[in-house]
Amino acid sequence: MRRDFTQRFIQYRETARLIWNLGFWPNPDLREVACVLAYEDARARLFEGMVLLSLGYQQRVKEWPGRLGEFVNFEVTTNVPGAELKVDPNLPDACYHVWGDPVVRLNSDSYRLKFMDFHDWYQLAPRDFRFLEVLIERLDERRDLVGHLALIELEKCSIWFVDDGDQHESA
Repeated sequence: MRRDFTQRFIQYRETARLIWNLGFWPNPDLREVACVLAYEDARARLFEGMVLLSLGYQQRVKEWPGRLGEFVNFEVTTNVPGAELKVDPNLPDACYHVWGDPVVRLNSDSYRLKFMDFHDWYQLAPRDFRFLEVLIERLDERRDLVGHLALIELEKCSIWFVDDGDQHESA
């Protein structure tokens, strides 16, 4: 079963942005490392409350750091031709990421992308969460990139919950 969760992700994005941009960022004391880590943990709990609980996935976000989409199958599809993936040549567990080497245009349905998290370039500036971080699970034109992370603009995507038959508590 597939269900469109795009609007719920957009609502989550707006809420997470609001909390950082109005609650944390204006106060320099709240941009200290401990506060940023507290915000990231709160953001994970917010995702759990706004997105995962409605699917019956209680207590899936164990602790931060981690990626929001690790525990549930959210598939990302493009809704515009030629949407670009900014691929990281490093594997997901690398200490650092280099986004955009290479850039791959998606012109067909010969791919499968899994939502992993929202991404922003600067952690200590106002946040926009314009990009989704996705895991490339299939990319027929570039099979060598399967298993790599990439960024794609949220506005060019739809996000679908795919029930993989996982046994979870009902909502």
